[in-house]
Amino acid sequence: MRFREANELLHDAVESEVQEAQAVPFLCECADDDCLGTVNVLLSEWEAVASQHNYFLMEPGHQHSEGEEVVGSVGQYKIARKPD
Repeated sequence: MRFREANELLHDAVESEVQEAQAVPFLCECADDDCLGTVNVLLSEWEAVASQHNYFLMEPGHQHSEGEEVVGSVGQYKIARKPD
C-alpha cells in the first residue's frame, strides 16, 4: 500500500502541471517492497484504476501476493485486484 500512497502524492503534485495526453511515471504498485519499477500512464488512466480501492497498476509479472488476480491492462501494464 505504500506505493499507492506515494502515487497519490505524485498525482497531487503533478495534476495541474501535466498535459492531458502526457504519460506520468507512477510507481509499480506490486507487493514487492524492493520494486523500483514504474508504469507510464496518463493521469486519467491511473485515476480510473486508483478509484477502486483494491485495484493496482503494476508491471507484467509483478503479481506476488496470494490472491492477486490480473483483471485487465492499461497499455503494456497490468491491473491487479488484491484481496480486501
